[in-house]
Amino acid sequence: MKTIIITLNKKIALFVLLTSVSILSQSCEDFVAVDLPTNQLTGATVFEDVTTADAAMTHVYSRMRDVVLVTGTSDGLSCLLGNYSDEFDYYSTGGLSAEYFYQNNLLPTTPSITTLWNSTYELIYAVNSVIEGVTTSGGISVADKERLLGEAYFVRAYLHFYLVNLYGEIPYVLTTDYEINTNISKLSIPDVYAAMTTDLQQAVSLMPEAYSSFDRIRPNRSVGYALLSRIKLYSEHWNEALLYADMVLANSALYQMESDLNQVFLNSSTGTLWQLLPQFSGSNTLEAQSFIFSSGPPPSFALTDAFINSFAIGDMRKNLWIGTVTDGSQNWYYPNKYKEQAPTGSSVEYSILFRIEELYLIRAEAKAQLGDLDGAKQDLNLLRNRAGLADTAALTTTALLAAIQDERRFEFFTELGHRWFDLKRTGTATSVLGVLKPGWDSKDLLLPLPSGELLLNPNLLPQNAGY
Repeated sequence: MKTIIITLNKKIALFVLLTSVSILSQSCEDFVAVDLPTNQLTGATVFEDVTTADAAMTHVYSRMRDVVLVTGTSDGLSCLLGNYSDEFDYYSTGGLSAEYFYQNNLLPTTPSITTLWNSTYELIYAVNSVIEGVTTSGGISVADKERLLGEAYFVRAYLHFYLVNLYGEIPYVLTTDYEINTNISKLSIPDVYAAMTTDLQQAVSLMPEAYSSFDRIRPNRSVGYALLSRIKLYSEHWNEALLYADMVLANSALYQMESDLNQVFLNSSTGTLWQLLPQFSGSNTLEAQSFIFSSGPPPSFALTDAFINSFAIGDMRKNLWIGTVTDGSQNWYYPNKYKEQAPTGSSVEYSILFRIEELYLIRAEAKAQLGDLDGAKQDLNLLRNRAGLADTAALTTTALLAAIQDERRFEFFTELGHRWFDLKRTGTATSVLGVLKPGWDSKDLLLPLPSGELLLNPNLLPQNAGY
C-alpha cells in the first residue's frame, strides 16, 4: 500500500493524484495518510511522462485562472484591489469579499485574507511538486525537463511576488518537505525579492524563447524577463529594470504594441506576452463576467466617478475601454476591456497577465529615474499617442515621473492590482486614499497575516503592525 503525507503549515495539499490529464487537489486540517486507489497514479509516476507532467502544470494555470490570486472572479486581485484602492465603488448587498477591501475593514480573521494566503501557498506547493518530480524524472527528455522546470521556477516567483506585495514579510517556500514547511519562518522583503530573482534567473536559463503552446498560454523566456523587469522596478534597481525591459522590447519578431485599442485585449493581440486559456472552447474571460453589468444600480461594483472624470479630454481609452449604464438620471461605469460575457463560436478573449505596454512604461520610469528624460518621454508618448493624446508636456524629472504614473493608472486600470501596487510602491497610497476613503489607515499598506496561520506556526510572528 502506497501513501502520501503532505502538508504546508499543517494544511495538506493532496495534489499529485492524477487520472488521465486531471489532477485532484484538496486540503485537510491535520496530518493524514491517504491510500492511493489502484486506478490512480503516484506522484512519481506523474512525472515519468511528459503528457502527465504537462497536465500538472496545466492544472496550476487553471487554478490561477479560476481560483487563485489572478482569477477574474470577484475573489481575484483585479476586483479586490480595485475596491481597496480608488478604482471601484462597491454596491453589492451580498457580502462579497470585496466589501471588506472597499471598507478597509480587513482583520486577521477575515476569511478572504486566509483564502488568499492558503490558496496561493497550496499552489506554490503544487509547483514545488512539479520541480521535484521533473528534476528526478527518468522518463522526460532533457528539452521537456528544461521547459517544465523553467515554467515552474517562473510561476513560483510570480506567486511569491503577489504575496510579498500584499502581506510584506512572508515565507519563501522551496520544498514539499512538510517538516520544513510546518515551521518555516518569514523572510525580509529584500530577501524575498532576492529569492524571486534567483528563481527567475533559473527560469530564463531554461525556458525557450519560442512559445511551447498555442496562443501564448504558457510563459516563455520573455515573460521571465518581464517579471524580472517588474520586480527590479519595484525594488528601485533602475538599471536592471531597464535592462530586462529592453530584452523584451527588442524582440519585435514576437511582440508589437497594437495600434488599435480595440485589438489589445483580443487573444490574437501581438502585444500579449502571457495569457490564460478559458476553461471551455468558446468561453471567454471571467473578468468580463465579473465587471460588465447592464442595469443600474450596479449589482456589485462600478468604476468611481472620480476615476472617470480624471481622463484627459480625447483619451480614447475612456470611450473604448469603459462601458456606461444609465437609468436616465444617473450613469454608472464598468471596465470594458474584455467585452465578451457570453460564449462565442470560438474564444476571442483570454485573461492577459502580461502585455507589452507594461514594459514600455517600466522602461520609461527607469529612464526617467536615471536621468534620460528624452528616452523616457519617447516611451511614454508611444502610449499617449495611441490613446489619441498629444506628447507629454512634462519638463522635469518629477513631472515626468508623475506623468508616467498617470499613464499607468489609465492604461492598467482594474488589471491585477497595478493601481494599488503603484500607489504603495511610490509612497502615495496614504495621501491619495486617506482623502478618498473614510476607512483608510496607514496600516492598510499591508494585509494582516491570517490569525489561524500564526497559531499553527509561531515562526510567522509578529503580526503586521496595526493588526
